[in-house]
Amino acid sequence: MKNIFSTSALLVLLVVSIFSSAGFAGENTRVSVENGYARESIPGTSISSAYMAINNLSAKNIRLISASSVVSDRIEIHEHTMADGLMRMRQRDYVEILAKDTTLFQPSGFHLMIFDLKQPLKAEENIIITLFFDDQSSIDVNYSVKGLKQKKHNHH
Repeated sequence: MKNIFSTSALLVLLVVSIFSSAGFAGENTRVSVENGYARESIPGTSISSAYMAINNLSAKNIRLISASSVVSDRIEIHEHTMADGLMRMRQRDYVEILAKDTTLFQPSGFHLMIFDLKQPLKAEENIIITLFFDDQSSIDVNYSVKGLKQKKHNHH
């Protein structure tokens, strides 16, 4: 009876340790993400974009190198730039997040382009996008989906 109990206790401890370490696998304590949101997809299209503020909490620069999600098989890092009076969008291999600094992903700047959506994104939904960094870490980010039509504020 004592052997059965100790074997069972050992098995429980093993299972608990496996699940607790799996829960932390891929977590990134050097980075936090705030204000993540994605745009509702335009009817008839299969693309969207996502925005956020990435905070680098460490004393070393870090690079965002890719992103993935179950909503799409293709997410790219993009940047809008002005050249010769024209707004241009180009894909980036990475975005450098400086040590102890915040990098904004916003319209007319850095953003994630989500291509080939498996289903249209609708306002008030939430999606998870995993961000991958050059130090082999990653973080799952919850993005709220914002509608195409934003509420207008009336000022009297």
